[in-house]
Amino acid sequence: MFLALDIGNSNVVCAVCDSKKWIHSIRISSNLDFWNKFKTLKEYDITHAAISSVVPKLTPAYVESIQNIFHIDAFIINHENSGVKLNVEVPEEVGADRICNTAAAIKLAGCPAIIGDIGSATNYDVVNENGSFIGGAIAPGIEVAAQNLIQRAALLKKTAFIVPKTAVGKSTDSNLQSGIMLGAIDVIDGMFQRILTEMGWENSNVIVTGGFGELISSHLTTQHMLIPTLTLDGIRIIYEKSS
Repeated sequence: MFLALDIGNSNVVCAVCDSKKWIHSIRISSNLDFWNKFKTLKEYDITHAAISSVVPKLTPAYVESIQNIFHIDAFIINHENSGVKLNVEVPEEVGADRICNTAAAIKLAGCPAIIGDIGSATNYDVVNENGSFIGGAIAPGIEVAAQNLIQRAALLKKTAFIVPKTAVGKSTDSNLQSGIMLGAIDVIDGMFQRILTEMGWENSNVIVTGGFGELISSHLTTQHMLIPTLTLDGIRIIYEKSS
């Protein structure tokens, strides 16, 4: 079995793949207090592992834990070993998660492609007709952008991240829900359309993924496909090509 680790700024997603199917996953907060939850994966017969990380201080800790539990060395994805073409000014600055998203988009959807990764940050990854990552945009994530409002209004997080039925709220809660969620949805739709127009693409594969992807997908007007496991799929695809 294959273990994929997507180490992000807020969470680490650990997913087990058997015969190219994701059969189990856990989500751990991105800090060093992960051992008790991570070691629950030892019940699986893990023989291979790969890591996509944007948190350098956590990477060696997880590498060591994989060695201790499964007695294997993890493959760490970077801009040099990924096999993904990076047509940008400084390739080494491209996050491993964006590299994995690109690899998965090429394999699962085709080119050209625009990926909206809606998580701690909202990343827009753009892949041209030749399968090269050519850049994109990075914006604050929905939760990050909402934190100040949540604190000021003493609004519970679980209440804040509900998509309201109307833009005109009748209460403080519904006002904030409208501004936070409908505002974010309109921004994401707007960025997709702006990128499509700028690139001059009439036909492009638009993909939505990330922690907030499933919540907002049905509310977007831009035609797209929802692939919640896109980054994990990219980790697996890159590892398979490298081995």
